[in-house]
Amino acid sequence: MTKRGQIRVIRVDRKSPVLTRTSFGCLSNVHTLNVTRGCEFQCVYCYARGYSTAPQSGRVMLYANLLERLSKELNSPRRHYPVRHVAFNTASDSFQRHPDILKITYEAMRLILERGISLSFLTKGWIPDRFIELFSEYTDFISAGIGLVSISPEYHRAFEPGAATAQERLSNIERLESVGVKVQVRIDPIIPFYTDDEKGIRSLFEELAGRGVEQVVLSYLHLRPAIFDQLKRELPSTAFKLLEGCFETQRIVEVGTSTRTKLCPLSLRKKGYDRFKEIGKEYGITCLVCACKNPDMPAQVCVSQRKNTAITPKKSQQLSLFPC
Repeated sequence: MTKRGQIRVIRVDRKSPVLTRTSFGCLSNVHTLNVTRGCEFQCVYCYARGYSTAPQSGRVMLYANLLERLSKELNSPRRHYPVRHVAFNTASDSFQRHPDILKITYEAMRLILERGISLSFLTKGWIPDRFIELFSEYTDFISAGIGLVSISPEYHRAFEPGAATAQERLSNIERLESVGVKVQVRIDPIIPFYTDDEKGIRSLFEELAGRGVEQVVLSYLHLRPAIFDQLKRELPSTAFKLLEGCFETQRIVEVGTSTRTKLCPLSLRKKGYDRFKEIGKEYGITCLVCACKNPDMPAQVCVSQRKNTAITPKKSQQLSLFPC
């Protein structure tokens, strides 16, 4: 069995289109692009690891022919829908550490931006300097999201062992903002009883406020069957049993594209979101609730439709990943 942390990157050719037009939730009517199948970070709650097409644990499939296919698809006269926006790596992460993954991701982003197409990403990785330099030339065309749930090292080791540290992600915020890229933070997934206590929220908001963050998007953990199995395999037994007890009485509902998902109890989520919002006010941070992952309660929409007709970036047209 492959141990967590030992990741093998395998180069494969992509046979299906690399640009996929979505029709659900936050990403409705935009194109998505995944540079890899599978992700180095191996977060224990990752829904993509439960896909039937996901590689076995410890393996990441890198699409070696992605740049060639991407160029052909963008040039194709048979494309039915114009490509106006590309959401990068919705089932993985744009900033995995392997140099080959970063190289193809960089070239794909550069190709997209040079054609006057906007892009977005949500990352829990470290963004190398060359990406920051590229983004600085196209600030109107970048929607940057940083995923950060907790600054606790214990949380990081248990739930996000391969991802960038909290301090690296906070540095991403500073570096992106310094070149004019507006960043929004997604606190997702909030882990009940682990990352929704007052002390933990205050510690996180203090760090975010110190970097000028004024808005965050919230969403609690939800469980598909495969994610439940991952948690059981990879979390310490005491941590798993606590989460198991939280979800065991919940009925199965539809969330996004999944028809077999369990949400945290509604009362728990409401109290937790209220706690985040009240503490957020003290730090000047507005907390918005993700509508896609909270279909049973009033919430905000995480991503709006984008219309970008300009070819040359203009400083006054700042895009936002989570305009809500």
